Amino acid sequence: MAEISAFLGSALTTIDPKGRMAIPAAFRNPIIANSDGESSVVFSFNAQGQCLQGYGTQRLRALIEQMRRREELASEAGEEFRTELFGGPRFNSTSTISFDGSGRLILPKMLVAMARIEKHVFFSGNGTDFSVWGYEHLMSLDDPRLASQQFNARFLMEELGGKR
Repeated sequence: MAEISAFLGSALTTIDPKGRMAIPAAFRNPIIANSDGESSVVFSFNAQGQCLQGYGTQRLRALIEQMRRREELASEAGEEFRTELFGGPRFNSTSTISFDGSGRLILPKMLVAMARIEKHVFFSGNGTDFSVWGYEHLMSLDDPRLASQQFNARFLMEELGGKR
């Protein structure tokens, strides 16, 4: 049976003051499989979720192609299409980052600030991508749609002995 390359599960890791962290092991193979075998991950800020979205470079190419297709459709309909309005919010806070064999990378300071990451970083698999929150920020959010992520993050933090 072929392995399904999906982002599943949850994990908690740490980030140092220089932005260095490791992508949890369970997320590395799906990233590589979804990045044409490369050890590269894409991170974008998701303003609605107040987190980062992580995915492989294949998905980034698909998103860019989707934008190009919308631009073509607008042109065919005689409508204006402004990439800074459609693409800006999606791509102006997006970075493609290489990681080493242990999953270590340096997350750009702007993304760290946008996701309000302090020390602990919570990863949550979403199937085709994954979400990344600063633990403290995630726990402060009052959104019932995040109950599962908050439960998992709290559980993983307690397994670490509640270290903050």
